[in-house]
Amino acid sequence: MLGKCLKYDLKYIYKVLIVFYLIDIVFAIFTRILFTFDNSFMSHVLFLIASGTTISFMFSIIINNLMRVWARFVKNLYGDESYLTHTLPISKSIIYNSKFLSSIITMATSILVILLCVVIAYYSKENLEILKSTLQFFANSLNSTTIKVILTAFFVIFLEFTTILQAGFTGILLGYRENNLKMAKSIIYGFLNYLFVVVISVLIIYIIGLFNPNIMALFNSNPNNTITVDVVKTALTLGISLYIIFISIYYYIDIKIFKKGVNVL
Repeated sequence: MLGKCLKYDLKYIYKVLIVFYLIDIVFAIFTRILFTFDNSFMSHVLFLIASGTTISFMFSIIINNLMRVWARFVKNLYGDESYLTHTLPISKSIIYNSKFLSSIITMATSILVILLCVVIAYYSKENLEILKSTLQFFANSLNSTTIKVILTAFFVIFLEFTTILQAGFTGILLGYRENNLKMAKSIIYGFLNYLFVVVISVLIIYIIGLFNPNIMALFNSNPNNTITVDVVKTALTLGISLYIIFISIYYYIDIKIFKKGVNVL
């Protein structure tokens, strides 16, 4: 049953997202073509327009991914569809897991599509060399490659937006337990949930910095202080760990709240 629920959730979300994917890929291809033939003023202007559109649709993909996932969550659990959803012979854990997995799958897809568009639009030996020179310090310091550094950055971005999705789910579950202004309160709860993640993360890193002078360098306002390789590695590992921990915490909280029942509109 999880597979069937997941199929319908993904179908609803991708119905809109695929349109944005295709548009962004098309403009990335236009950008690539114009980049190749950028030998006149007009072609350069068209390149800038295509490039700007490509980048704007990258942001649109993320925003619509977030909105579509939350819209499905509300519609399926609290809207007209909820009467059918809550009468299905399946556990609430399966229903929630479908929403959770669909959010992870679609966000991962969106990040990969954005990465694909970046490669299509801007990949060249010259740009790669510029990128390598910019990221070479981190790549060498982390005993890695430029590509791995880029993929790590995108993984961190993926975790960031997955955390936002989870904070939103918790906000919706809390907001719709209220008697009035459910949507408004869901937004407020969701924002506070994410703010909690930010504040606690900074606090944890600061506390660790009290015992680790290298980490405390992240909070030092003196720009002349050099951030060491160990600091970069520690901060990266700590950031990824904290995101995973908060995603797990909100998942656990959501399951607990959802099992208590929902107030169908």
